[in-house]
Amino acid sequence: MAAIDTPATPLEQFIIATLYDGSTATAAIEELRQAGLGDKVDSWLGSGENQPLTADEVGKALSATVGRVAALLGTSTDDVAERVTQTLPATLEALSTHGEIPQQ
Repeated sequence: MAAIDTPATPLEQFIIATLYDGSTATAAIEELRQAGLGDKVDSWLGSGENQPLTADEVGKALSATVGRVAALLGTSTDDVAERVTQTLPATLEALSTHGEIPQQ
């Protein structure tokens, strides 16, 4: 399991918690896969190098969640999407065990 190099900021922690709706990361992963980002998700869950994620990809794949987070925080959807690109790959990598997210 990979370590996250820097602690998440309060904004990043909020984004992570909201993406998962207080449960597992499975819903966010499924949304990303349905948006055609399965190869990137697999790179984060596996042991290899993480493929980068763009703010545009986040905005398209997780638009409802990104919009909800932006509204709650009073910030732009672009800012939230950019923060997700910085935190989501490392977070999923840290949560995964042998390429899977443990079910809670």
